Amino acid sequence: MPTPQKAIFNEMGANQWYVHLSRVEGADLGVIKSVIAATRAAADDQGINLTVGIGPGLLGDLTDDVPDDFQEYVTVKSEDGSGREAKGTQEELLLWLNHDDKDKVWKVQYDARTALAGHMAVARETPTFIYGDSLDMTGFKDGTGNPADEDQPAVAIVPDGDPGAGGSHIIAQRWVHDLDGWNALSDEQQEKNFGRKKFPETDKTDSQEPYSHLSHVELRADGNHGNEGSDKINEIARRSTPYAFHDGTVGLYFMAFCKDQAPLRRRLRRMYGLDDADGVRDAITDFSNPASGSFYFAPSEETLDAITGCESNPSGVPRRRRRLGP
Repeated sequence: MPTPQKAIFNEMGANQWYVHLSRVEGADLGVIKSVIAATRAAADDQGINLTVGIGPGLLGDLTDDVPDDFQEYVTVKSEDGSGREAKGTQEELLLWLNHDDKDKVWKVQYDARTALAGHMAVARETPTFIYGDSLDMTGFKDGTGNPADEDQPAVAIVPDGDPGAGGSHIIAQRWVHDLDGWNALSDEQQEKNFGRKKFPETDKTDSQEPYSHLSHVELRADGNHGNEGSDKINEIARRSTPYAFHDGTVGLYFMAFCKDQAPLRRRLRRMYGLDDADGVRDAITDFSNPASGSFYFAPSEETLDAITGCESNPSGVPRRRRRLGP
């Protein structure tokens, strides 16, 4: 079985950094490959968790090991007249770094983007952090719907024998919160909107309102979404953290991993009342919506080694080091 990128399942450091890049005219694939190799080596040296995600427009130019049904992220719009939408801003490369020391994270991403200058441009970046006991700024604990740690590889990683084996589909979105509007709600209404209790409790509410978040994103085989019933299906592994900008903009940077892309698309469309959501929009979207969104694929370690020309290190032997830069 090919080896998944280890940072997908590692415990996250206190400081995160998401950097999205796309090629510019005249970009040299050789330089891009070299910088990815050097960035992996630098992250290894510094003990930084690094996940490399590659977009649909770039992956096929780097490798033949492309997963099935790998689509670009397109803007999803509600059809209920609310104007709510999950904006699509598909880019070609994602570098997701995290570590307890922010300076180490900053330096590795800075060196990478500097070395890529003239070949790839930074479209957007978001530094994030751990808030309290893995809380969202809405006051609810994040990731309570994740499978158990030991079950997450089966959920997140393309199985052996399939195209892209050992890799994982990624959704990356920056959600912007209207905290003033949210905090004006009673705790009871907030819990109804989420479908579960506010921290420190994390249990589900006694019943799921059709507009609750869980009724849209917790999928079950019998269609009784969000409620107890048949087994959960098409699960995902979430890795989300809050952010706060100097202009007062706050929200959640949502990252999730899945062995197939379709469950990620389905959840997003259901949140906006589409497909089998019967036109009922997720109440969360009254108070938070994505300002950006992209799909990526995180290839296996072996595929990344082949792309970059690095030596494989199945026994933990350090990869061949390359300096950052052409």
